[in-house]
Amino acid sequence: MLWKSIGILFVVLAVYILLSATVFHFLEQPHEILVKNLTRDFHMEFLRKFPCLPQDELEVFVQRVLKSYDMGVVATATKTSETNWDFASSFFFSATVVTTIGYGNIAPNTLAGKIICIFCALCGIPLCTVFLAAIGQKLRFPITKLQEKMITGRSHRVLRCVKVCLCVVLGSTLLIFLPSVMFTLAEGWHYGVSVYYSVVTLTTIGFGDYVAGVQAVPYRDLYRAVNGVWVVLGLAWVALIISEMTGDINDKIVKNEMRCSKSDRKDKEHEMTSLDTESIENVLVK
Repeated sequence: MLWKSIGILFVVLAVYILLSATVFHFLEQPHEILVKNLTRDFHMEFLRKFPCLPQDELEVFVQRVLKSYDMGVVATATKTSETNWDFASSFFFSATVVTTIGYGNIAPNTLAGKIICIFCALCGIPLCTVFLAAIGQKLRFPITKLQEKMITGRSHRVLRCVKVCLCVVLGSTLLIFLPSVMFTLAEGWHYGVSVYYSVVTLTTIGFGDYVAGVQAVPYRDLYRAVNGVWVVLGLAWVALIISEMTGDINDKIVKNEMRCSKSDRKDKEHEMTSLDTESIENVLVK
């Protein structure tokens, strides 16, 4: 790829990130300030109700609770969280490592666990990438067959656009909107939150603010197993869409670079021909 093409892509990406940052700034900062004010008011009201509790001891208690929460443990006098390291949960964690989702709600706390996590990632991520690419090829086959039945005798660009549209529509329906109904029923989330979780998961962003299967839902192990199958199919679908969408762009970039290289080659040949002609003329004059 030519440096000119890389520069153009960099400018487009930078502008896109700047616009996104501007939107997030004006949307999220006012809400953050509101939450901070409400939390401070709650803190002061709590101390007024219980003046016998020293503020420094309360701060220590809050820090302990936050530290436990960062380790994936939610425990109070009336509620104890489900274990995060039973076999089903450990399997789910391993899947999030090799798929690079990495929710961040739980992580290994022991040194041995951290070392195993490193080797799990180094060996598992390439293996998972190859596996997802193979699944993506299998998913491409029915889409291509459906495309051939719907449209024939069209240009390559039209066929590619139709294939991308079919992938987006069918995949969004089967792997985002329908699973979001399941998450809404099982987790009690708003449907918009479930769609948000589905997109964040399948794009491997994995913020960790919402994670399915953390709460004590009925048939938790089966629920997490189904969730794992959904993640694999969804990641393969996202990889397929990215491949199809970037294919046309890459083709255009390659064609432009070939055109530029041919033009440069012709210019060099013209310069060499001109130099040879001038040399011959100089010899004849002498």
